Amino acid sequence: METRKLSELKATNPYLRLGTDVSELEKSIQTLGLIAPIVISKDNVILAGARRFQALSNLGHTEAPVLVVDRGELENELVSIDENLVRKDLSKIEIEAHLRRAREIYQELNPIIENDSEDISLKNDESAEDEKNEKVEKEILPAQEFLEMVSQKTGLSPRQIHQAIERDEKASSNVKEARKKGKLSLSQTNEIVKLPKEAQDQALEHILDLPVKEIKKFVKEAKSEGVTNAILKSPKDPMKREFYEIETQLKRVVKKLKQLELEGLTASDLPSTMQEMLGEISLYYIPNMNSETKEINSYQ
Repeated sequence: METRKLSELKATNPYLRLGTDVSELEKSIQTLGLIAPIVISKDNVILAGARRFQALSNLGHTEAPVLVVDRGELENELVSIDENLVRKDLSKIEIEAHLRRAREIYQELNPIIENDSEDISLKNDESAEDEKNEKVEKEILPAQEFLEMVSQKTGLSPRQIHQAIERDEKASSNVKEARKKGKLSLSQTNEIVKLPKEAQDQALEHILDLPVKEIKKFVKEAKSEGVTNAILKSPKDPMKREFYEIETQLKRVVKKLKQLELEGLTASDLPSTMQEMLGEISLYYIPNMNSETKEINSYQ
């Protein structure tokens, strides 16, 4: 632990959060003093503690206790990422990007020798003599140690961390931008990123308003038939979300009616208001009813 002049410290680290509201932190420093030191590199670049630096400056302090980290460039970056990951105001996309970069650094600093390929002999259908070995890539998941370490610091489960890193790796820049603007939910993103990035961009406008269930179908179709054909086979209905919500509720009604039927109850045993609603469903939707509506009608 050392003491350095604030004027000597360099707030040039791109991970730093400057210009935020530090009024509460200022009150804390005035009451309790600075509890945690500012973490800096050996050349005075702030790695963690930008808000502490800002609060001390605002309060007129000229010096601050610092912890000097004398490590390599990658370790210093990891310190900054670690500081950011425990912050409450990062967006989901920022967290995912930080996690991905942290994993890259961790794997570079802690290389793990894995057999990421295996030799297999494949026979050419046209000639038995054309045998050759091909390497089959195997997915290498992030090191378990890294997942557990980050899980303890962030409160996220190892599975959530792995999925977050995958989203950042697989999502195209346009998909990420749509998420930032609130046009895509997390669940929608998890489905669309199953397509190559170029296909994601091609399909993005089409799937924006689709419920997750329909996006799953679309992705499956796009993988087998291509995005263009998938779009043609699933015309964008402006009321699709509303129809899906109605379908979901109808399925729940059918499930409840089946449970009542097992108890020996029929539609005539239901309260009159419920009988009227079931009658209205049959009246309005019989011409275009699906299997769920047909089942409801069977209770009339």
